[in-house]
Amino acid sequence: MEIYDEILCCTACGFCKKPYYSYSFAQKESDFPKGKIMIAYGFINGEIKEDMDLVKILQDCSLCRRCEEDCPSNIKIAEIINGARYKLKNLLPEHKKIYENFQKYDNIFGEGNFSYGDGKNAFFMGCLVKKEMKDVIISIFDRIGEDIKIISQCCGYPLRKIGTNFKEKKLENYEKIIFSCPNGMIEFNEYKPIHISQFFSNYSFKRDGKNYIYHDSEFLGRYLKIYEEPREIIKKIGNLVEFKENRKMARWCGGEIEYKLAFPEKADELAKYLAKEAKEKNATIVTSSPHCYSHLKEYDAIDLTQLIEEKLKNF
Repeated sequence: MEIYDEILCCTACGFCKKPYYSYSFAQKESDFPKGKIMIAYGFINGEIKEDMDLVKILQDCSLCRRCEEDCPSNIKIAEIINGARYKLKNLLPEHKKIYENFQKYDNIFGEGNFSYGDGKNAFFMGCLVKKEMKDVIISIFDRIGEDIKIISQCCGYPLRKIGTNFKEKKLENYEKIIFSCPNGMIEFNEYKPIHISQFFSNYSFKRDGKNYIYHDSEFLGRYLKIYEEPREIIKKIGNLVEFKENRKMARWCGGEIEYKLAFPEKADELAKYLAKEAKEKNATIVTSSPHCYSHLKEYDAIDLTQLIEEKLKNF
């Protein structure tokens, strides 16, 4: 068993615990990646029986891979935890709700979908972009005269992260499929997805001279290795400021929807940690994922998509 073999590579050194020392919620061994690996081992091995406490422990992780950057054994910690989730028979109530919504409405929020445009290129809006910035997306492509097909259905990737199975979605053949949500890019990776920062990389923007601090989404960054394109756009607009931990070492904000719904207090503490540093540096947080934006907007964050729409030059 691949996951089992990966677990056996863990030396229990504890290096993966390092980022957690900044947070008050990290108290028990099961709050840390090392503890979750040991619990996953016991569960997969049949030594630990499933109950709702076990379900909560295994779901209390965003799969952000930040801990893997500190692991000297290069263990795939996120794969271990997610693999153990697929063996669970139960879901947390918050996760059960979004799963049922997805099955019934093709949308984790239980909202209806819509269709817009009929172009050779497509923008996959997904559930959270639709909820947070539908009008911004339509405005961007209308302004540049791009005839584009907008797809609003949910990609389903948040449900993969909690360990559920569903019928894989298929997309029509488009010349380009553009995303502003990294979740959708991962789910539809076979379609060679383009992040909105890549699509607009050669456009001109109006400068405003403001300080912007870029927050690396864990899925756009550590999973998809897209670090520089968002930064290049920000540098065309204002002054790029960096968090002390950035790119592959960036902290997670707590905004992935499936985590935020189940663990709101912990998610809030993660957000406040980043907001504090942004305030100290007198900079506006720029996100590159609707999950991050939805969570950080109360701290006056702006999503890169919104910044692009606002600062596009000559349109």
